[in-house]
Amino acid sequence: MMTMIIRHSASALFLFSCASLSFAQTHLNHDLPIELVEVSATATHGDGEQLLSSAPVTRPVHDAGELLRSVTGMTALRRGGRGFDPIIRGQSQANLNVIANGAFNYGACPGRMDPPSTYISSDSFDSVRVIKGHRSVVYGAGGSGGTLLFEHQRPDFSDGPVRGEITAGYTGNSDLRSSSADIATGNEQAYLRVFGSKKRSDNYRDGGGDTVASAFQSDSFGIVAGADITASDYLEINHERAFEDDVWYAGNGMDAPYADSESSNLRWHHHAPIGPIDSLELTLYRSDVVHLMDNYTVRQRNTMANGMAAPSSSDTWGGRLLAGIERDSYQLQMGLDYRANARKALLYMDAGKDGQYDMLLSRMWPDAELRQRGVFAELDYRLSNVDTLRIGTRYDQFNAAARSANVSTGMMGSTTPAALYANAYGVDARPREREGISAVLGWDRQLSEQLLLSSNLSRSLRAPDSSELWMARSAMGSTWIGNPALDPELHQQLDISLIGNHEQSQWSVTVFGDEVHNYIERYETAAGDRYRNISASLYGAEFDASRTLGESLRAGISLSYTRGEGDNGDLAQIAPLEARVKIDYERERWAVGAEWLIADRQSHFNSAVDVDSATPGFAVLHVFGHWQLTDALLLEAGIENLFDRRYAYHVNAGNADPFTPDALRVNEPGRQSWIKLRYRF
Repeated sequence: MMTMIIRHSASALFLFSCASLSFAQTHLNHDLPIELVEVSATATHGDGEQLLSSAPVTRPVHDAGELLRSVTGMTALRRGGRGFDPIIRGQSQANLNVIANGAFNYGACPGRMDPPSTYISSDSFDSVRVIKGHRSVVYGAGGSGGTLLFEHQRPDFSDGPVRGEITAGYTGNSDLRSSSADIATGNEQAYLRVFGSKKRSDNYRDGGGDTVASAFQSDSFGIVAGADITASDYLEINHERAFEDDVWYAGNGMDAPYADSESSNLRWHHHAPIGPIDSLELTLYRSDVVHLMDNYTVRQRNTMANGMAAPSSSDTWGGRLLAGIERDSYQLQMGLDYRANARKALLYMDAGKDGQYDMLLSRMWPDAELRQRGVFAELDYRLSNVDTLRIGTRYDQFNAAARSANVSTGMMGSTTPAALYANAYGVDARPREREGISAVLGWDRQLSEQLLLSSNLSRSLRAPDSSELWMARSAMGSTWIGNPALDPELHQQLDISLIGNHEQSQWSVTVFGDEVHNYIERYETAAGDRYRNISASLYGAEFDASRTLGESLRAGISLSYTRGEGDNGDLAQIAPLEARVKIDYERERWAVGAEWLIADRQSHFNSAVDVDSATPGFAVLHVFGHWQLTDALLLEAGIENLFDRRYAYHVNAGNADPFTPDALRVNEPGRQSWIKLRYRF
């Protein structure tokens, strides 16, 4: 309970697609999910269906997006101390389905200063699973890059009616102070759980001694109540709020005075036959985000008398009804889902920098609305003792509209978003409707007791997001304009994994490819940024291995490589070849370990989004350890970037900032020591 494990750890991560699989199970999990859990001296292994590894401690992370950097084939784009934007195999943003307790949530900043992971408190979730690629149709439309599943689990009260965890931590360099509490009370029939976290951080210094704008204040809290309302019905209600204040962003012309999120969801599980159906699950959710960017409240970003401010909001609601039929040789899941999002973003000039917005310059999101409706079915069928087949398909309808596209804005009301679309692309602003079919075909074959072959062929549709369709920014001599005529991306993917699970070692090798029709590319013109459909391809490989070298010693290595190419050259935000080497020494009450992270030079980039130059390679070393002081008290500590290297990931804020054209590569922190005390009861 209340632990986020990284089976493959967050600090000394061994991510293999293999360490998890129990080859004798009745139903193999074709998703091949990587489960992130917090590994401590008392951590236990999973249920046999997760990909996991063992490592002693976790590293300090600022938000859920940064945590996911530890997964092979994944990274995250840094904009400062908050707002890490996850990337899986070169795909990000609308190509990932980020789901917390069955609910989707979308940030409110047009420049993605607050991706969905910003509002997910990693301290409170019990389970985090990563599904790479499109391996299932039950988690909603899209998800060509993968799916991130954050879940609260029902507490276990077998040891008493109250249980909980309290943590306190400190990280040097940025002077990050963090604390959290997670307490549950109840019994086998019902429970109540409350949790909260608080973080305060100053700016950090990189390995060259330069200050990187990254300060923030973050608070979150939530409550979960669940009960067995009948012998076969379980009801759970969840409400969470997150508050981000005074957030500094490196390489950006604006900072965020605030970014607040409020979300609620209801989940009902019925576990009793209804005709041929064995189970039903209903999820309903709502999340609202408000966000403000300006260039004068948090810090003065220019010396001019006039300021700029961009208030924005994003409201998301939806649900899913899932029915399950399970027999000895097959499992069938079928259902329907609905997702809606309404976004609004305005750009103002503030003549006195006093919060009294004097002139509306742009309707960046002119009341942009997106709707998705889908029906789906997915069958996992055991063909034989060694073969399992997955067949899944879904049909989706997509609707998009910009309700304020014809409302005047700009100097003296001289233009409208609709006029910008017409001038840029020769298209109008009428509502758009699209539809399409997605599918998966998977085959898992047990080659031996220690060897599994898993293959997956898929087709998935990804509808354009609000910025790609409806962005309408025209101010200060530059423009950023969406294209209402964009077609949905069509991804056709194949990935093959070979997974070995031996007594002393585990390993996996994966190769993957994705041919994309109508890939949505952001590009530059003399007048500003635009969008278009192109053909593109992504391909790569991943390798993970670990071996037990003795009773207490374990070592591991991971490699990942992704290449992305389109009609016009290299795709943006593609990580270079990366490697991790880890070693852990663990005794009954204490453990120490080290991780060496290596990245190759990246000379493939898209100057419209990436920093317009090659990214140097780097190698950094992290060390860590823990000591189980008592059965309830755990002390963790470590040093990140031990040799104080100056470095930056290639996937970076670059010049994707809508408010300033200046490109800046955001460096990672220099040497920083950290300590964390954890008390469980």
